[in-house]
Amino acid sequence: MFSPLRRGRSAPALIVCLILLTGCAGHRSTMEGVRAALLQEDLDAARAVLADAGRGTDDLLFALEDGLLLHVVGDPELSNSRLEFAEQRIDELYTKSISRAALSLISSDLVLKYEPRGIENFLINHYRALNYLQLGAVEEAWVEWRKLAAKLRFSRDQGDAPYLDPPFFDYVAGLGLESDDANEAYISLRLAEAAYRDREQVPPAELIEDLLRLAADLGFGDHLDYYQSEYGEAMRPGTARAGPSESSGGRWGEVVVVIEEGLVAPIEELQVYLPITRERAELVAGGDRGAQLELSQNLAGEFHAGRYKGVDRSYAGRREIAYVLPLAFPVFGRGEAAFESLAATAGADTIPARPLLEVSKLQGAAFQDGLLGIYAKTIARALLKYAVASELRDEAEEEGGDAAGDVVGVVANLVNVLTERADTRAWLGLPHRIWVARLTVSAGIHQLGVLVDDKEKIDFGEIEVLPGERLFVSYRIF
Repeated sequence: MFSPLRRGRSAPALIVCLILLTGCAGHRSTMEGVRAALLQEDLDAARAVLADAGRGTDDLLFALEDGLLLHVVGDPELSNSRLEFAEQRIDELYTKSISRAALSLISSDLVLKYEPRGIENFLINHYRALNYLQLGAVEEAWVEWRKLAAKLRFSRDQGDAPYLDPPFFDYVAGLGLESDDANEAYISLRLAEAAYRDREQVPPAELIEDLLRLAADLGFGDHLDYYQSEYGEAMRPGTARAGPSESSGGRWGEVVVVIEEGLVAPIEELQVYLPITRERAELVAGGDRGAQLELSQNLAGEFHAGRYKGVDRSYAGRREIAYVLPLAFPVFGRGEAAFESLAATAGADTIPARPLLEVSKLQGAAFQDGLLGIYAKTIARALLKYAVASELRDEAEEEGGDAAGDVVGVVANLVNVLTERADTRAWLGLPHRIWVARLTVSAGIHQLGVLVDDKEKIDFGEIEVLPGERLFVSYRIF
């Protein structure tokens, strides 16, 4: 609970406290250097920049960023160690820190521990599963896909927004689990197909082929009839895709190529100014907390509707305005595609890839969904600090005259500005998009690669595919 200011030493002490609590853009500034190195494909420099910043950026964010970088550079064991810490940390954060939450009401949200937003929590298990496959620990990968499926079920049971349930995760989990449990895999693949249908999107043809094959193998005749009636005309003729447990006479296997593209859109800081009328200023100075909260919600709605575009510091001089309130709001940036088309190649075979996870788009949707609440909390905090500054100025005037009041007022307003920083923290090493291509190949050794925009060829080297094996290959293109 917030306590009102008292005379005496409490006012200067609060100012010092607020200065100490001033949020910084530590993680964002660190990741600017990391992202610049990644765009130059200098992975060693990217890790060095992050390591120099260390856990001081935020222990959870450090673990997420470093875990992903380690995945990209090919250290799956240490990557999983970092990501395991991150997952445990996320579980711990369900118990909120009341003291930090109280401080965020007078400082900024940067004093709060970072909590993942959007699909970040799901991506932890996705990367851990790929790491385990790289280590040859397929059973541990199955555990990660099951944990991912459980998280998705929990999210649906909570009634979370559709952006938290993209088809990609169920699709990949189904592909991975089939070698262990065809029934579990079939459930995940059905959920993926249903998610595409809910979005009025056409599922990948390979997904439908999987559903037809598994429905037949598992004896679900009614499901088989349904998928044939829904997608029969869209099926490619002569494509009987073999699963990992049925090797079509021991001659075939499959390569699932997962390509991560670019860098996720960042969250940036926007400086804005809200005009406060004299009537509203009196309401703020009155100290009625309920009235202040209601005013903050009204102002948030007005700003969200675009009412205050173009307002700057000089606005108060031209209107009947008591003052202009300076604020810092977070704004979701733009993700940039690194290429327009992609195809996977194995020898003479070329299969187009498809972007199956639009990370920037989904993270942007998650951000926008909570934006009105962010506006309201930021404005409420600013109004509270303005009321505190007004009280400090009045007390100083009573004790030391107008000059003392002016000095304290300037210092208090300076503290208000310094402590108000937008929370731009995010898992900034994530890709902009994730593409998937599935290659059915004969058992044996193949030269694998990708073709970018039909011209640039990137060779991955030779891979060996065993009969009936479904092999996952992951690669990052910046």
